[in-house]
Amino acid sequence: MSNKKQKLDPRVLRTRKLLRDALVELIDEQGYEKITVQDITERATLNRATFYLHYRDKLDLLYQSSKEILDDLVGSINVTFDDKIEFDFLKDEDEPHDTFIHLFEQISLNSKLYKVFLTEKDIPYFSSGMKEIIIDFVSNGINFTQPDDKKLTVPREMAVRYFAAAFLEVIVWWLENDMPYSPKFMATQLMKITVKGPYIDLPFGK
Repeated sequence: MSNKKQKLDPRVLRTRKLLRDALVELIDEQGYEKITVQDITERATLNRATFYLHYRDKLDLLYQSSKEILDDLVGSINVTFDDKIEFDFLKDEDEPHDTFIHLFEQISLNSKLYKVFLTEKDIPYFSSGMKEIIIDFVSNGINFTQPDDKKLTVPREMAVRYFAAAFLEVIVWWLENDMPYSPKFMATQLMKITVKGPYIDLPFGK
């Protein structure tokens, strides 16, 4: 109960965000292993006593920050990804469903954190958590689009893993290049290549 009250307290939220932002900046500059709690509190302009009111150590800060961001992403996707979804991109490739756009929009809101946490080798928890979210996301899409296994060209789980890995790599590429395209453009292109592949005309004959 007290944890829930803390989350509703704007002062606590502000403090946690300052610490999280400091953590992200320092990881980006130095790498996770090199930074200390003292480094984090100095960057956040807070004292160590305040830090320890919220977190046990820097690993706890990392874990909780990762969980909060991933939970936010799951919650936002689940709100928009329901059984009534219509895959308009199958009819009009220039208008992907809002759910796919929303995925990229959510990531862009915390782009620096996603970029740092997905590319830092010492944060496997975040990468694996993000991977599982995308696997569920892709699985829901394929299940809705084609529930009949007999009408898929490969085993369902193979297709899900293939596209989930591709989605994640595209997201990392987008972030590493400072998001050169809009969320809508990314969603449109990703769905286009998922449904039709990269070729305008089949290169291997009819």
